[in-house]
Formats: sequence, C-alpha cells, structure tokens
Amino acid sequence: MFINLFGKYLISKNLITTDQLNVVREEQKKTRVKLGLIAISEKLITEKQSEEINRKQAVMDKRFGDIAVELGYLTDAQVSRLLDLQGNPYMLFAQTVTDKGFMTIAEIETAMDAYRKEKGLTAANIEDIKSGDLDRIVPIFLPGLNDQNVAELIGIAIRTINRLISTDLWMDMASITDSFSCDNCALQNMEGSLDVTIGLAGMKDELLVIADTYAGESFEHMNLDALDSVGELINIVNGLFATALSYNKIQVELMPPSFYEEQCTLKGKEFCVVPMEVNQKQVNLIASVGAKVTI
Repeated sequence: MFINLFGKYLISKNLITTDQLNVVREEQKKTRVKLGLIAISEKLITEKQSEEINRKQAVMDKRFGDIAVELGYLTDAQVSRLLDLQGNPYMLFAQTVTDKGFMTIAEIETAMDAYRKEKGLTAANIEDIKSGDLDRIVPIFLPGLNDQNVAELIGIAIRTINRLISTDLWMDMASITDSFSCDNCALQNMEGSLDVTIGLAGMKDELLVIADTYAGESFEHMNLDALDSVGELINIVNGLFATALSYNKIQVELMPPSFYEEQCTLKGKEFCVVPMEVNQKQVNLIASVGAKVTI
C-alpha cells in the first residue's frame, strides 16, 4: 500500500507523473534495493561515504557492507539491520525512483516530511506506512475510532481485499456518518449479541473491480449478478469477523446479503465509511458494530 499512499501524494504535488509512478510499479517487481541507499536513508552514512565505498567495490571483491565496516562507517549490527530492510517498501520505492532519475533521495525525504505534516501524521505513523504492513497502516486512517470491534472488522475487510482481490490498494481517512449516498452497494448484516453491518458501495461501475476479480469473469456493468459476487466476498469477511467475535464469547448470525443496483442512501447510527481505491478504482467500505446500516 505504501507506493499508492505516497505515490498519490507525489502526483498531487506534481513531483512525479502518473506515467512515472506506473513505471515505478513495474520496475519494483525486478529491483533490489542497494544497501548504500538504505544506509543513507537511515542516516547512518553520507552520500559521499557511500560513493567512496562504491569506488572501492569497483576494485575489491567485497560486499558493500563489508567495506563499510572496514572503513569504520558501519558496525556489523548496523549492516545486519540494513540487510533486513532491503525488502522494505519505502526502500524499494526510493531505489526505483532514484535509479530512474525521477527524484533524488533528498527530494524523496523532503516530500515525505511534507506529506507527514500535511496529513497530520507522527514520525511513528510514517514508519508504519513505510513498512507496508497493513496491520500497522490501517489504524492510522481510523482517527477517533474508539470501538475496537469496528477497527477489527475494517482490518479484516481490508486484509481480505488485499489477499483475494488486489495488493494495489489505497485508502484515505475514514469518517463517521449517519448517511451515505452511492450508485450501488452490497451489504450484509449480522444479528445476535451485536448488530453488525459490513458493505461495499460505489459510484457507476467502480465496484466491478471487486466483482470481476472475485467471480473470475467480466460483467458488463453493475447488476445483481455482479453485486452477488461482491456479496460473496463480504460474506467471507463477516465469517472471519464472526469467528473472531466467538473467541470473546460473542455470538452472531450472518443474515443474507442485500443488493442495491440503483442510487440509494445508506442510513445508520454513526457508521464508518472508509474511502479506498482498488486497482485505481474508487470503492467505499462501510462498517458498523452495535447498530445496523440500512437503506
């Protein structure tokens, strides 16, 4: 998710183009992050020191980390940590962007700091986003959401979409509302010790990104068949959430999903709406625990 969160910001500030971001997406699949760039980003060495090590590598059959240790720039423990970071999404992004000449590492770090300030994030939040770990990222976008059951439901839904639909995800800050209008949606309620609602709502045919992928076929437009496919995904999410609730002795029963293929307004008591993009298509995740969401 990191590349979408930060990449979308860079595009909005005209620091890179959409085409350049798409190039980065493809190049990342075959890029290995250089240890020197990670060390610079972690502020363990300077760019000048990294260049010195690279020059020595040209005439010595030794690894970057070994030379850095010999020169006294890094310790063995620091090299070990840097090796662990080579799979880090932020590092992979920075490596690809700098290799392509789209931005320098200094420009990336300046933009990251501006992103942090504009979004009102903490330094810890930024480290969570850089990690690419959904369990660390999702809570950042649920400000003021004190109900841990709702947070867990949203987390399960996003992880399920990431696993079964696409890893190409983006999300924005969630909001709490009593009503939400959309062109079509699929909802499923659970009843029992708690009233629970989870749903996906979209405009025009945006929900096809969910329906087509899950069903393994292409629907011409959002109709009841397409919404049924979306409903099957929602059913999986609710099943996982019901299991999680059962560990706390909370019993719920899944109700049949409801589908609305025309414009409608969802209504409920303080339910959560999470704006998302899946494969660059806008979808909205609807979640409520403690009160139903209805049409």
